[in-house]
Amino acid sequence: MGTDAIEAGETPFDSYPSSFKVHHLMCTELRKFVDRILKIFPEIEAARPRCSLGIKALCSLNNALERAKLLLQYCNESSKLYLAITTDAIVSRCQKSKNFLEQGLCQIQSMVPVMLAVEISQIVDDLRAACFVPDKFEEEAGKVVRELLHQGATTSDSMELAEMSALQKAASRLHITSSKAILIEKRSIKKLMEKVADTDIQKKKILKYLLYLLRKYGHLIIGEQTDKTVDRNEGAFTVNNPSNVPDVTSHKEYKQHDVEADKLSGLIPPEEFKCPISLRLMYDPVVIASGQTYERFWIQKWFDDGNDTCPKSETKLAHLSLTPNTVMKDLISKWCAKYGITIQDPSLQSDVLQLLENSSTSVASFGSSIYDMRFPVDISDV
Repeated sequence: MGTDAIEAGETPFDSYPSSFKVHHLMCTELRKFVDRILKIFPEIEAARPRCSLGIKALCSLNNALERAKLLLQYCNESSKLYLAITTDAIVSRCQKSKNFLEQGLCQIQSMVPVMLAVEISQIVDDLRAACFVPDKFEEEAGKVVRELLHQGATTSDSMELAEMSALQKAASRLHITSSKAILIEKRSIKKLMEKVADTDIQKKKILKYLLYLLRKYGHLIIGEQTDKTVDRNEGAFTVNNPSNVPDVTSHKEYKQHDVEADKLSGLIPPEEFKCPISLRLMYDPVVIASGQTYERFWIQKWFDDGNDTCPKSETKLAHLSLTPNTVMKDLISKWCAKYGITIQDPSLQSDVLQLLENSSTSVASFGSSIYDMRFPVDISDV
């Protein structure tokens, strides 16, 4: 099931990268979820029911993990330029990986003990809230190269100027600014070309053209960056604040952030509004024999797992009946109305399959945009 390394006592985190050439923020976000799931994967495997449905759910989760790790590996090894021009596809693949992980966890959640189910539920909630937003400088780098790819043939002089300008902008934003960085980028492109199927002619043409640009103008990139060492080191500042004067707007935004933080501090719910099992706001609070209030869904699962004690006090219960705590529910409802918060019913699962269907873009289907181009030069001999 792909857990041999875990069972052998080896760390599963060494099998996929933690650094990424491009899309660092998105990949780090995805890796965070892979890490969290891998940490509890042995418990999930140990707790799964020995039925075909349980094995199928475990396989689904394992496949989702492998998909995510492959994407992370791709962003670690691939060409920076190619990753930049396929930004939309990478965003889509991150979203798909997120959806597959959520789907796998939802399938297995009802088949494990309650405390593990709570941990899974928390990861699912965080997955649903996660967003994958590309870095604006990497987006800009991809945009200038894509525009170059779509230009088509023009006069030699104007084309050379366009190529130099596009490559210099992209290289600056992607930190391809030294002889070593250019060499690594060339090797990455060549490795990609080796993996491309013979039938994918357009992708090969794109990679050949990127290699052509680096070979022709690589020395100019290094020269450009040498002349602008200060600009390179302070690039993030000079782009946002070209006048190099104190950024009053940023200071105001920071103060505004403090104000918003003060407002949010009022959103911390009272502890008695939280279920002792899930540690989240209760949707349907009920009282058990010990007098303690719990979320109906989680305490019922606790009982269904064969427990006859109070999870908090660990005392044996005289009976397992549940009594609605209408007073608590009313208090929680008023608090939520005051702060505009909606509590989701924990017994309901979102339609993950619909999410997956709505996320149809992939690197393979990216041809409708980037592959519809006229190459500005003959690259058949590159």
